[in-house]
Amino acid sequence: MDKPAEIVERIRVLMLDGGIAPSPANYEFWYRYVTGADAQLVEAVDTVRRNAGRVSARSMDLIRRELYGRALDDNVVKLLDQTQSQLNRMAVYVVQTEGDTRTFTEALRDGQATLASAHDPEMQRALLTEMVNATAAMIEKTERLESELMLSVGEIAKLREDLERERSESRTDTLTGLPNRKAFNAYLEAQAARALADRKPLSLLFGDIDHFKRFNDTWGHRLGDEVLRLVGQSFEQMCHGTGYAARYGGEEFVVVLPGKALEAAEDIAEQFRDFIASRTVRTRQSSRDIGSITMSLGIAQLRWTDTLDQLIERADAALYRAKEMGRNRVCTELELEEAAA
Repeated sequence: MDKPAEIVERIRVLMLDGGIAPSPANYEFWYRYVTGADAQLVEAVDTVRRNAGRVSARSMDLIRRELYGRALDDNVVKLLDQTQSQLNRMAVYVVQTEGDTRTFTEALRDGQATLASAHDPEMQRALLTEMVNATAAMIEKTERLESELMLSVGEIAKLREDLERERSESRTDTLTGLPNRKAFNAYLEAQAARALADRKPLSLLFGDIDHFKRFNDTWGHRLGDEVLRLVGQSFEQMCHGTGYAARYGGEEFVVVLPGKALEAAEDIAEQFRDFIASRTVRTRQSSRDIGSITMSLGIAQLRWTDTLDQLIERADAALYRAKEMGRNRVCTELELEEAAA
């Protein structure tokens, strides 16, 4: 993988070429592309770059919507509405100013013509006074408009910051840095639709840390949080370029594996289970070795007749079957069927 500085430079160039704003959400998109974290994203971006030479903001949004779905919450929608409202106010200011400017120009033109034909000094003085007053009024209106526009620009800039923060936070788990449940739901919906349309497999993997409550109660929530971060980082590392890992909630994680049938997904899950079990947890203060982590994992494959809830329920049931069978193991939905039979 490239060095961090090289990755940042590549992202900067790609965003600059496409005229893309350097927001957290956009940076995340290009980070996943540059590092090859998502094979589908790499393929989609490369296709656009081959055809158009660059990826514009619109093309980026289309790719993101197709692959990751939409996960806007009420706060984001509210901020979008507020931003649109501010833009509408600015448009009204501009239209009003155009009308005032047109009226002022016509008044000056008429006054100039009348002044040229007037010979009475009193009439000339009165006309000049009117023109001066009209000019002063126009200057006042222009200054007021400038003040209103500056205020609106500031408010829109603040709304943009809030919007990007909301977009980022609404899709990211703050503890582990992984996508959160909302982002997972949007991604699964988008990928399931693609899988069914393209007649390609898709598997879903649920993973749960074994005896996490006991671990938390014994060593404290701070160390428990460190364990969650470690597992989250491990999922991200193991699924790089293969699947989409997210934190589902609590000590439960989920991975969407586009293009992977049940057998291939089971191999990935076994590799991850071995990898996690080989990691050792140590306390930061004393560097004391407090043991290893084990996980139970369950897998289900998307069926043509499935709803997303049915797919999730089978993967979750397979996970709890793995728990029942002694933990630290992988269980697929086939074992559920065998147990039922």
